[in-house]
Amino acid sequence: MTHSTTSHPDIRVLAAVDVAPPFGFERFEQRRAVARHRRRIAGWSAAAALGVLTIVPAVALLTQPQPAARVIAPSASQVTPLADVFRQPPALVDMERFAVTSELEDYIALLDAQISAARLMPVPGEDLRRLETARAALDDSLQRVARAHELLDL
Repeated sequence: MTHSTTSHPDIRVLAAVDVAPPFGFERFEQRRAVARHRRRIAGWSAAAALGVLTIVPAVALLTQPQPAARVIAPSASQVTPLADVFRQPPALVDMERFAVTSELEDYIALLDAQISAARLMPVPGEDLRRLETARAALDDSLQRVARAHELLDL
């Protein structure tokens, strides 16, 4: 195999050419220091981000307000065992009576929600009194219906 010197430049020729470097050693050191500084900043910013991701949930957990109400379950001695529930005779429900009372209870619940919203938002006093009057009238009607059902059962 013969090597052609015309197709490949001779490395010795390249070594003989004096080429000036694009920048000096001082510039090289400056660029290296800038790169090191950028890496440090990136590392610190990542550490700071992780710290924030750790601190924010902890602060949120510590600053949560206490619940407004607690749900207290009955004690184990007060709970009826499931087997005893199935041994009891089935309850008979008069659906007409149930429909009347549940509809009144639904209207009362709706008015309660509207009254609560009206107390939180500024509304005219007359509107609030009108809602409270309607709720009292429905509550009175519900009590009358319940009393009438009791009298019918006698």
